Amino acid sequence: MTAALLSLSTSDSRGRGYLLFPPAGGTLQAFEQLAGATDADVRGIEYAGHGGRLAEPPASTVEELAAQSAAAVPTAWFSRSVTIAFGMGAFVAVETAQRLGVSPRALIVVDACAPQRRSPDKNAKAGASAMGRVFGRTGLTPVAGYRDSPESWEYALDLLLGDLQLLNAYRGPARTQLSCPIAAIRGADDPASASGDDATGGWRVWTSGPFVGRVVPGGYLGVLESGREAEFWARIHRLEAAFVSAEPEVA
Repeated sequence: MTAALLSLSTSDSRGRGYLLFPPAGGTLQAFEQLAGATDADVRGIEYAGHGGRLAEPPASTVEELAAQSAAAVPTAWFSRSVTIAFGMGAFVAVETAQRLGVSPRALIVVDACAPQRRSPDKNAKAGASAMGRVFGRTGLTPVAGYRDSPESWEYALDLLLGDLQLLNAYRGPARTQLSCPIAAIRGADDPASASGDDATGGWRVWTSGPFVGRVVPGGYLGVLESGREAEFWARIHRLEAAFVSAEPEVA
């Protein structure tokens, strides 16, 4: 069983490439509008048991998700593309790079606490109703894209709770630095970032290259809200320019 690498962009561009890793409870459906707002080659990982792969058994660990992802992504393409990973996807992305034995051109993590700053058991006792409140309050709803009906809402909650179980059991990746630049972005109003810049800035130790930590307006995954697609890509391009010019504090 492998994860699926799917093309999200209709562009014929052979220039910049971007690989997206969804957050807990996320599917690639949530990224279609975002991918359509750029002329770059945008691809994404669809986890087993999610989205169009709902009939397949889901992974039982974050490490298994990464192994499946590594099997799906061509190493050469991965190494020349920018990986953008959201929430749980950040850990899957780092684990995937470690399994492939190469770093992406850059890694941009969004609303993901640095591995060594995590509290793995934080959501261990959360039930569906509690997570439903979090789901609606913190910006996860646009990511799931399934609030149109009670049935789809239940489906989205099931995905989220299943992925949170993986996160609760996950103890973090091997302490192996990536060689690529890393940017860590978090929403100013993300309630999960109670430790603030310390949680985001903790990503600095995971790269031997440039690092940028940024706080942006909005809540958890607010960068994915509908209507902010152009703003999102403009931010990504500024980060890329900062890395290229070796001025990591300009974003």
